[in-house]
Amino acid sequence: MTPRDTLARVGFAACLVLAGSAGQAAKPVPAELQPETLTTSTIAARHTARVYVADVAISHISDGRIRVYDALDGRFLGMVSTAYAGNFALADQRDELYVATTHLSRSTRGDRTDVLEVHDTQSLGFKYEVLLPPKRAQALNYRGLVRATGNGKFVLVQNATPATSITVVDLAGRKVAAEVPTPGCWGVMPAATHGQRFSMLCGDGTVATVTLDDNGQAIDRQVTGKLFDGDADAWFHHAEQVGDRYWFLSFHGRITELNLGGAVAQVKATHDLVAGADQKAGWRPGGYQNFAVDPSGRYLVAGMHPQGAEGSHKRPAAKLWVYDLQAGKRSAVLPGAAVLSLTFSQNGQRLMALDGEKGALHSWGWNAGKLKKLAYVPGAGEASLHLESHD
Repeated sequence: MTPRDTLARVGFAACLVLAGSAGQAAKPVPAELQPETLTTSTIAARHTARVYVADVAISHISDGRIRVYDALDGRFLGMVSTAYAGNFALADQRDELYVATTHLSRSTRGDRTDVLEVHDTQSLGFKYEVLLPPKRAQALNYRGLVRATGNGKFVLVQNATPATSITVVDLAGRKVAAEVPTPGCWGVMPAATHGQRFSMLCGDGTVATVTLDDNGQAIDRQVTGKLFDGDADAWFHHAEQVGDRYWFLSFHGRITELNLGGAVAQVKATHDLVAGADQKAGWRPGGYQNFAVDPSGRYLVAGMHPQGAEGSHKRPAAKLWVYDLQAGKRSAVLPGAAVLSLTFSQNGQRLMALDGEKGALHSWGWNAGKLKKLAYVPGAGEASLHLESHD
């Protein structure tokens, strides 16, 4: 075949292709994609029934966060970064969220900067920060490591170097006002009726109460006698508050109610949660935020497990026990759902919990010990231990 024959055949094939193409309708050209515009917005006003879930993200701990969910339908509403082992608290008015955290200049190394970050709860947006002394407690998420005083003037941040102290942050001045040494004591439990007073649990079994002046300086410190034995039956650090009333739970299940409104803490009542056959079966409380008291101060719900022993105090719940504080007796036993943490809504209409095995969030309607499923979020976090209600 000559070169001329080859060219002729190629030309003929091309003509056939063109002829076939001419008989087909042209494919429409898709519209050009418009550039995406990022926007910000606020949480819709209808989402007042929300819950804040703190996740320490233990496998990548410099990337902690708070996830916010609608407690009625489980819808994800937004997220706030808590960086390295950050702890948080809500303002009593629920208009601001305070995060005490640590940032390293090179993500996982470098210069350390401790800050108190203030966020708006409606937009979850950052408002401002206050630089803290680089000594705040880098601890798992617990209530009491960051709290606002009863009048909202100061935010109190737990320090550990390992020496313990409290950094007092003046919110109006956006500055550190003072550092209060608190040797041997831990955590912040503000009084409600005295705007600048807080108490702490101490390792020797006492409770210390500190009163601040208008400048955030400690002007009074008083200590109770020994209220518990840290070796024989320690108290969980988690406490439940209704006004000046605070409840504490011991490892063996003893409930103690204190009034923390005065210059020195006062014991108001004690109850034995576990007795008789339950005691013989080794039932004990377990978890992190492991019990909750409803806003009326009548019902206490605790995560319980059998065959308790030394070291079982963080075990997820096999059952939830409902204890009537007014009647002084247990009023219901509910499924445990492997609960590690519990909290009531501020209006008392819901009980919310974190499943320690599945990382799930439960939200139940509450009616004097009876639960009704409202929402279930199967993956509310990787290592979530602390939750708070907005309403």
